[in-house]
Amino acid sequence: MKILIYGLHFKPDLIGIGKYTGEMSDWLFNRGHDIRVITAPSYYPEWKLKHRFKWYNKGNNPYLIWRCPIYVPSQPKGSTRLIHLLSFAISSFPILIKNITWKPDFVISIEPPFFITPSALLYSKLTQSKSILHIQDLEIDAAYSLNILKRGFFYKIMQKIEKFILNRFDIILTISPMMKKQIIQKGINKEKIGVLPNWADTDKIHPTINNKYLRDRLAIKPKQKVILYSGNIGEKQNLQSVINVAEIMQLDSNKYIFLLIGDGASKKRLLENVKKRNITNIIFLPLQPIEDLGALLTMADIHLVTQDKKISDYVLPSKLTNILSAGGVSIISASPDTQLSQLVNNHGLGYLINPDSENELYDAINHLLINKSQHSTISTNARKYAEKYLSRIKILSDFENNVLNK
Repeated sequence: MKILIYGLHFKPDLIGIGKYTGEMSDWLFNRGHDIRVITAPSYYPEWKLKHRFKWYNKGNNPYLIWRCPIYVPSQPKGSTRLIHLLSFAISSFPILIKNITWKPDFVISIEPPFFITPSALLYSKLTQSKSILHIQDLEIDAAYSLNILKRGFFYKIMQKIEKFILNRFDIILTISPMMKKQIIQKGINKEKIGVLPNWADTDKIHPTINNKYLRDRLAIKPKQKVILYSGNIGEKQNLQSVINVAEIMQLDSNKYIFLLIGDGASKKRLLENVKKRNITNIIFLPLQPIEDLGALLTMADIHLVTQDKKISDYVLPSKLTNILSAGGVSIISASPDTQLSQLVNNHGLGYLINPDSENELYDAINHLLINKSQHSTISTNARKYAEKYLSRIKILSDFENNVLNK
């Protein structure tokens, strides 16, 4: 089967959308499908191009991948983010046209960015291929909720455009039931909407991984408790609250260490804030090599899955899948009325707190470090859930059988 995958983010990204799109493409290729990819150079989460600029770069390892030039702002804000997303939509269009004669069976468009969806639909019509939209992030809703974009007359127009375009895809897939519900509420035909969740590598990431070598390399003391945030360091993650709590706990810095691992638009500001306040129990590190992911996740006594309260039902944190696979114990910020909160409650997957509540975050950390019984129960529940629902082989096999081969 011939499949064109069209999206801004792709491997070698270690986190986020690019990681999952790359793994899906590799899996489909290894299953015997003919894969082509139109994407951009890797820049995320550092917001910095990782390779020398080229107008267009075509690779063939092990399948054709076109890297289209993009504008990457050093400090992404409302207007610069829009230009960034538009630059990919514009630069990728000629490559899309170049592939018209290939005539794939499916074109899979990955959102974000939403700006490429009209081109994906046009391409599917011209090639008579089936159109699939895979929504990883409801970027329009999130942007307005975080005030990255301002509500007004243009917001109403965007809602109508979004509804018009989404209803013209043959199939819409999203990563969680909560996001499926949000899409249905936009007036989209629910019969065409399915769930393709992000997955975990349950074979490679498990609770029994030896992490001593990593503790030694990072100079973490043997009895020091590790409170870990790993992933994108941006506005959505509300990491300022974590820094404020760490400051309160720094009197016990020999007992507790906060690791903030990753890169993103807010990292520089947060680093300067920590330095200015002389907070000594926080260590910032870049993303660790993929081969150390399992050791990193099992090394943490507590994982932090923090989100801004305004987007807690728009975005399912992708980092949560591998945390669950590692049997990690998470403090998860989600409002009680969200489906994320209900999922965690129903399966006992973590310790819930209200978003933006520093008092609750402080209390939760101290509670879980003392209450070994609850800590153990959450860890066991997390691993069981991952084995049952988050296996990469199961999820992608279901996708192939129920969507591509249907």
